[in-house]
Amino acid sequence: MKPDFLRGIRFTDLTWAGAGPFGTKLFSDFGAEVLKIESTSRLDPVRRGGPFKDAKPGVNRSGYYASRNTGKKSVSIDLKSDEGRRLVLDLVAQSDVISNNFGPGAMERLGLSYDDVRKAKPDIIYLSMPMYGESGPRASMLGVGMTISAVTGLMWMTAYGPDDPVGPGTHYPDHAANPYHAAFAVLAALRHRRLTGRGMKIDLSQVESTANFAGPAIVEAAASGQEPEQIGNRSRTDAPHGIYRCQGDDSWCAIAVESDTEWLALAAVIRRQDLAADADLRSSAGRLARSAELDDAVSAWTQGRPPREAAEILQSAGVAAAPVASSKELIEEDPQLAARGYWQQVDHPEMDETLFTSPPYRLDGERVELAGPPLLGEHTREVLSGVLRLSDEQIRALAEKGVLG
Repeated sequence: MKPDFLRGIRFTDLTWAGAGPFGTKLFSDFGAEVLKIESTSRLDPVRRGGPFKDAKPGVNRSGYYASRNTGKKSVSIDLKSDEGRRLVLDLVAQSDVISNNFGPGAMERLGLSYDDVRKAKPDIIYLSMPMYGESGPRASMLGVGMTISAVTGLMWMTAYGPDDPVGPGTHYPDHAANPYHAAFAVLAALRHRRLTGRGMKIDLSQVESTANFAGPAIVEAAASGQEPEQIGNRSRTDAPHGIYRCQGDDSWCAIAVESDTEWLALAAVIRRQDLAADADLRSSAGRLARSAELDDAVSAWTQGRPPREAAEILQSAGVAAAPVASSKELIEEDPQLAARGYWQQVDHPEMDETLFTSPPYRLDGERVELAGPPLLGEHTREVLSGVLRLSDEQIRALAEKGVLG
């Protein structure tokens, strides 16, 4: 279905890179008009980041950028010029939300502080997403998703051990905690404005938002006085539990035994009746105490089979298992994602037909049909004439001065 849930809501969107654009994409996918303010002199860094369609670099060919900016309109404005600033304020006057994820002080230096934009639109909703928030002893510190994973403890919590802090990279800060918390806050602010007529400033500290994922570990450490153990893919309560090497290059299967019944089923599948008959292994505590031994037994069986075959055999026996799939395998072979219409082909002027992930949630049971991401500055003239009612002569004059660069 074509999205219209948020039709009539307009963003003046100054966010760039990861979490900010992903948060405003949640609105554009569901019908809001998101005016992404860009500049040819200071590109959104992910426009330069791959992977690029057909391995051909270009500011309009980044899959990274495309996935975060579906359905938006790109408006090219030089924010450092006085006329550019006035254009943005004029757009704010016609908008419901202005969003940014710059460091503290950046919007003030641009003349776009909360007080500045309220003069243009008294009931504006102002979303700010600095790393540490706009105030406090660390407010001046800057960082990206990887930094946030480190300072919130996610890097430590997800390590395989003390000397192997692989961590989740940018995924949780940029694609889970921060964009969704921001979207929820904006929806709440829109409802508040509808009920009261008043706008709102939202100061979302990305560190505080992401720290929600570390909540149980923080409570555990506070209660015990000790750091929780780094356990990688192991479980604190169940065994065998982990990712096991399978036949083939870099091929793995995830297996989790969560009951005594599942343990006996697993032991039967891998033909280890000696382990099934071992009384010490009839409880979770007993299996945890010998988890390394059990991991070796399971690995000896999985290494002789492709991951999908191993998973299907275990599933048929009532054991939770799944192949660890590559992106290619998820697209071409995963029946669950295919049945849910998780992949969409979207046409694009430079990338041609390109595969995108569909929003996993549904409206009235129907999938939302995505619109393509914008070319750099593609909608500048359309927005200036349609939203601000500028004439062709006015737009031409601004372009000649470099304001639309």
